This record gives sequence, C-alpha cells and structure tokens, in this order.
Amino acid sequence: MVEDYAGLDYKDANRRVTFLRRTASLALVSTALLLSSVPATARNNQAEASVGKNQQSIRTLRNPLKTLTTADSVHSLTRSEAELHYPVHLRAVCIVCFAGWHGFFVNDGATSVYVETKNHVLLTAAVHPGTMLDIQGVTGAGEFAPIVDQSSLQVLGNGRIPPALPVSVDELSTGVDDGQWISFDGTVLSAFLRDSMLVLEVESGRFRVDVMTLPPPEGRFKQLINARVRILGSAGPILSQRRQLIGVSVYVPSLDRIKILRPGPADPFSLPLKRLSEVFEYTPATGTEHLVRIRGVVLARWGETVFISDGTQGAGFLSNDDIPMKTGDLVDAVGYPVLGDSVHTMDHVVLKRLGTAPSPDPTFVTAQEAYSGDYAGSLIRLAGRLVEEQEAENHATLLVDVGGVVIPAILPSELRENSFASLRDGSQIQITGICIVSETRPSRHFRIPKAFQILLRSQKDIVVIKSASWWTRDHTLQVLVGAVTGMGLVFVWVVVLRRRVAQQTARLRESEERFRHMALHDPLTGVATRLLLQDRMMVALEGAKRHERGVAAFILDLDKFKETNDTFGHLSGDQVLRATAERLVCIVRNCDTVARLGGDEFVVLLTELNHPEEAGIIADRIVAALSAPVSFEGHEIPSSVSVGVCTGFSGEFDAAALLRNADRALYRAKAVGGNGSNIFVPDSDLNATHSTPCMAD
Repeated sequence: MVEDYAGLDYKDANRRVTFLRRTASLALVSTALLLSSVPATARNNQAEASVGKNQQSIRTLRNPLKTLTTADSVHSLTRSEAELHYPVHLRAVCIVCFAGWHGFFVNDGATSVYVETKNHVLLTAAVHPGTMLDIQGVTGAGEFAPIVDQSSLQVLGNGRIPPALPVSVDELSTGVDDGQWISFDGTVLSAFLRDSMLVLEVESGRFRVDVMTLPPPEGRFKQLINARVRILGSAGPILSQRRQLIGVSVYVPSLDRIKILRPGPADPFSLPLKRLSEVFEYTPATGTEHLVRIRGVVLARWGETVFISDGTQGAGFLSNDDIPMKTGDLVDAVGYPVLGDSVHTMDHVVLKRLGTAPSPDPTFVTAQEAYSGDYAGSLIRLAGRLVEEQEAENHATLLVDVGGVVIPAILPSELRENSFASLRDGSQIQITGICIVSETRPSRHFRIPKAFQILLRSQKDIVVIKSASWWTRDHTLQVLVGAVTGMGLVFVWVVVLRRRVAQQTARLRESEERFRHMALHDPLTGVATRLLLQDRMMVALEGAKRHERGVAAFILDLDKFKETNDTFGHLSGDQVLRATAERLVCIVRNCDTVARLGGDEFVVLLTELNHPEEAGIIADRIVAALSAPVSFEGHEIPSSVSVGVCTGFSGEFDAAALLRNADRALYRAKAVGGNGSNIFVPDSDLNATHSTPCMAD
C-alpha cells in the first residue's frame, strides 16, 4: 500500500534559478545604459564591479545546496547550516511514532533523525514502527538538534528496525545521542499517566530519565514499578527556555520494547528490615537503586516529608502517600536511597502504618554538637535566649541564641494554635524539635554541616524558662528619650534603621509574591500556566461532584501557526498568541480559566455547567472570535483555530480523562481541515466520525 503525504515541489528551485539568471542579464543591460551618462573611467570601474557581482550571483545559482541522502548527514549539521534548508531525500524505517503526532523518529540503517510532516499533517495508521518510508523534505534547526522538516512521505512497505545502540544514561545526558535508537538498563521508580501518555521515572546509576510510551489497559503497567528493566527507544531532549539541555526523555513505541530483567518484589514490605545507619554503608553486590525497608516511629510530617526515627537515629523521607500520619505512629517505609541530599534519606517512599509506639526522648545538645551533623533528622533539645520572632506566609520562625550561635526554629502555620504573644524578646526558652541540616561545606573526605535549623512539631515544643524583664528595648527607649535628649536621638536612629529593615523585608515578600505570580501565569499572554490549571481543575471537579453540576475542558490549537511565524516572523506569532488569549478571556466568565500549555496550544476550563449544550455554544463563539484576522505592523494576519471539547457532569471524569478526551476531539477537528470544533461523545460512533465545524459569520 502507498500513501502519499502532500509532497514538496523541488522544481521550484530550478524555476527560481532561471528567473534570477534572467534578472541578472537585465541588470547588466540596465547597468550599461546608466554608465553611458558618466565619465569613461568611472563607467569602466562601475561596469567591472557590476559584472563581477552578477557573475558571482550566477555562479552561486549554478551551485544549489546539495541534496542530503542519509540521516547522519542531517544530524551532523550545525544549527546555522540546518537553517539553510538543505533538500533531503532518504529512505528510512520508522522506529517511534504515535497516532495523532505530526513528527516521528526514523533510522536509515546507520543512524536516526527526527522528521516533521509538511504543514504538520497528522500521521495515519499507515505509518507505524517498522514502516519503510521514502522521505523528501528540507533540513530544519529543530528545538535542539537538526531535523528533517516539511516532509512528504510515501509508504514503501514493511522494514526492519535495526538493533538498538546500548548506552549509559550518563552518555544520554550529553545530548550527543539525541533522536537515536538506543537501549539502556534501569530501575522503574514510579509510573503515572500524563497527557494521554504513560510516563515511567527510571533511575540508572545516579541519573533519572522520563520514559514515555502509550498506556496499556488499566493497571497492566504496575508490574513495572520497582523492576529492573531494559528499555529500547529514541532519546529526546528536555530543554530550558533558552533551548539548552536540562534533561533527557526516552520515547518508546510500545510496552513490548520494555523488557523486565528482574521483577520488583511482589510485596515490598516483605523486604528485610534495615537500620537507617546501614542505608549508605558498604554492602557487597548491591547498589542505591535497590529498595530499602525501614521501620520506625514518626517524629513529624511537614508537607511531603515524613521524619522517622528507628531508635538509633532519625531521617527525612520524601513520600507522596496521602495516608494520614501523626507523631507516635509506628510505620514501615519502603523507598530508594537519595545520595547527596542533606534533608531526605529516601524518596518515592511508600508508608504502611503498623500501630503506635513511644516517641524517642529528645537528646539535649549544644549548638556545637548540633553542628557536628550527628543529629541530622533526629529529635534534639536546646536552651537559649529568644532574639526575635519572624512571621512568614506559611510558618513562624524564632531566632534563638544558643551559646552565641543564632539558630532558626521553624513552626508550620497549620500547627500554630495561638500566637506567640506571651513570648518576649530576651526570654530564656527551651526548644525541642527535629534537627535539619540545611547547608554543607566540603572537607577532604566529608561534607561538614554549615547551617542547620530546628523543625518544631507544636507549640508544646517551646517552654519558657524565664521571661524577659520589663526593661525591654521599647521601655528603655521611652525612659532614655525623656531623660537624655542626645541619647534619644541615637535611639531614634535605631528605630529608623529597624524601619528600613522592615521595608526591605516587605520588598522581599513582594518579590516572592511576584515570582509566585510569574510561576502561575504565562509571561507572554498573562493567562494561567499548566500548574495553575491543574489546581483549578481539581477545585472545579470537586465542586461539580458536590453541587451536581458540570465542567468542560476545551483544548485549542491555532491552525497553520508555523506558517504565520515563517511568513511574518516570530514577533507576529507572539502578537497572534496575545490576541488569542485576550479574545478567549473576553468570551469566558470570571469563574472560568484560560491557560496556555505551550506553543500555540491553549486550554479553557468552564465550570458550573447546567447542560452539555452550553459547551457547544461556547465552542462556536471561540471559533468565530478567533477566525478574525490579527493586525500586526500594517498586516492582517489570518487566524483560525481547531477546538476539542469534553464535558463531564457530577464527577464523570477526572482531570486527566477530561484533557485526554478533549485532546482526542481536537485531533478530529484538525483532521477535517481545522477552523472548527469537535465534541467528545463517549461510547458513540459519532465520536470517531463526526466533527462539528463552527465557521465565523
């Protein structure tokens, strides 16, 4: 079977050469006519320069860019060379692709390269891993490494996927193997669904890689968790906003390309118990990728960190479990050791409550003993003088002078029952809490604690030994101002200085709020980011269940957005994105959310729906509003959008299902030509064949 993806016309290059040659000839004639009106010497010099320039142009036209016929010749180009758009013609076998994508990885038997279809045409079932393809296109810079862009495809039949190149994750982190068909071994730490893909977090050595593939039937990937596996796939980059490599992803065509070398334990809680002191001790034939089981008493829980003592020492564990834990619970903790983290000893920890047990008695230490690092993660007690109390958004901090060393003692806001009004600066207090090493400095063979803080578990961990005298700074200031004018001026200066400190503290808090806003809002359009969208989706779904109302998720993708950038420049693309965001915000209500996921993809979340038909009406308004052209520097830039819609009532879907189904509907809207919408209809043939175009009047 042969399927032809609308190809490129390479005869255009020859026509351009002929046109430019004729233009050069006309230029020579025009030059001769102009030179007849100037002196002979100047005329000869100008004629020689003009002829030389035009002859150079003709020589350039006679030497067009060479057609590249191998994947290696494309992948070996520099970024500036790839942007020259060398013509490409190669035969290669598809190694990784997914339905609904417009890009895929191919291998020509020697090396691999990433390919984008012309005008981002979506792949059909005719192209799948193992398909032999005839590919014609041009080179492009790609997001990280050179790619084959604007490609037309012809399916030639079935081919053979070559053997994968064994690599280490350390080698992958250099980016040299970007796009290549590789294999590596590792341990699966976790598995979860994200954007309709199954994501495995795999640890190999001390590096961790996200492995992405198609999700299998529900629950069938759980046997991979904690298993030692061999993975075959194509390497892809994770980039910063500056297109610099910050991580590696591996794309796997299907789960059968992941081979289990050693299954994970059937029951992780049947593993032999270890003491915390043994976690990083030398043990033959084992490594830190192996699961470890610890038993101990819960000292405290702060967010996702659980502090546990096994009777000999304490440690912090990073756990996503929602199991309620409180001080005094006896638990088993199974997880992976974390090397080099001063706070967490293990992560990906799963907890199992066994009952209750007496909490260990705190150890009374001096500041110097706490700095030794021997008590990191353990329950300690110190005595000192209260210097100052500081308030923050989610915690309170007491600065305590212990033997001349000022130590911060932190109490989370949710654990505060009353204010610290009874505490006066200068009071002698005793504090009990968990010692957390916050900074270290290198030594010859060790990393020595440089700073630490005390995590308080409740206000009961603060005991006032002796209250401060009535002669506080404020009272003393009042007396001295009345008695000695000169000394009063000195104390006025002290007050001004403290005010400046308070102003600086306020500025810092304002900066923190600004950075928080930047993290939750897209810097280009001002709408919500993925992080804020996820939070509002959870709130909307809980409200829908509670009030028996509906929600709707819209996924929007601008049609031919790449052509806008190529034709009018990237600044025009930014203007189109800003205009799109402004129009969407005007259409929806204040209680709804508009978010940008990246590129030209937007999400609209509607809440408090009464009927599914409301979503269709809003979809029509969106398509109509975004069909109006966008003005930019005297140009009217055409604009249109494809919209995928999924509605859910009274908890029919979770957040992931809503977005996944809306994404499916989006692909169907684009498949019929775009500039329209498609509403996901579960368990219906219409879901596979029906699309609802919404045209602007």
